[in-house]
Amino acid sequence: MPRRLKGIRRRRAGWRVTQRVCGILYSLQFPLYATVAQMRQWQEDQIDLHGGRHADGGTFAADIETFLAKPEIAAQAYVGQTRRHLARWKAELGGDRPRHSITRDEIEAVLQRWLKTYEEATVYHRRTALRSLWVTLDGPDAANPVRGTTCPSAWTPRDQSVPFPILAKIVAAMPTSRCVKKGVRRPSAAKLVAAVLLHTGWRGVDLLEVRGPHVNWQLGTVKMPASEKGQGAHPWTAYLTPDGLKALRAFDAANLYGAFSEAAVSHSFKRAARAVEGPDTSIHLYSLRHSVGADLHRETKDLATVGRHLGHVPGSRATAQYALGANADVDRAAAAKLGAARQVQDRPKRLPAKLPAVRKRRHQKALRRRA
Repeated sequence: MPRRLKGIRRRRAGWRVTQRVCGILYSLQFPLYATVAQMRQWQEDQIDLHGGRHADGGTFAADIETFLAKPEIAAQAYVGQTRRHLARWKAELGGDRPRHSITRDEIEAVLQRWLKTYEEATVYHRRTALRSLWVTLDGPDAANPVRGTTCPSAWTPRDQSVPFPILAKIVAAMPTSRCVKKGVRRPSAAKLVAAVLLHTGWRGVDLLEVRGPHVNWQLGTVKMPASEKGQGAHPWTAYLTPDGLKALRAFDAANLYGAFSEAAVSHSFKRAARAVEGPDTSIHLYSLRHSVGADLHRETKDLATVGRHLGHVPGSRATAQYALGANADVDRAAAAKLGAARQVQDRPKRLPAKLPAVRKRRHQKALRRRA
């Protein structure tokens, strides 16, 4: 017998034979007098018994690559995110098994475990990526084990705004300069970018597309380029506050147009947030955008204005989420105005102290008629 045979090892007074099928390891102890043919036959029987030979002959990992190579999938703007979702499924379910050996119960178990750790929207997108894999490769009418599993909510609006003083304190706590090389320091790009986002509510990806000619310094406006984020957005004009204009001038002086990493800015901001608010804080870079939306709604009480300022398409569902933080204040002010508008002025029941005789008689008759 050769010294090295796959899945066959000498163990005590016999041979230990193993065979992995669909991610599960099966083993059996054979006596010393067993032949290699017998042990090989047992391995082949396990593959047949546990569905290791599917008609398509491909593994789950190979099917993922085939799916991602499809022209309609590869052309998607966020195919990289789809690849990451499927990589997590491959790690959970096993990539060396046939795709059609994956069962509904296995997928459901993974979904339930993820729902205890991640947001529902995150699990929803992962489930959608896996379901799309089956539909694209097998067709919409083919058997699909994902179809009968729990479908989390795609999007749950919630208030993520943070009071402006706290955010300003966090940005102030970010490093002011960075060391380029020994003895050479430059202004911190992360802090300059965060200051712009603090006063404008823009997304980091939007600021990356802004260039010098887009800014009108005299009018205090920026012609924002089109965005593919979310539902997408056409170019729009953003109006700057005095603090926003000042922050953008510092950004311009450092010539950071398209020359910063949004991930690096996010990490730096998160470190400062932990230093200011504690290690368990939920404040993140996108909190700057949520807070601008909430403050704008608190002042204008108009969702359409909030949407235009943030670059949303008209009627976007996301606009209402950014206004959640101000809803209580807006509703309170509306109730106060409603009460004032409906308040009935009490009519005087007594005559003024001094009135001419003619006017006095007229007022007396009017009071008697009312009575």
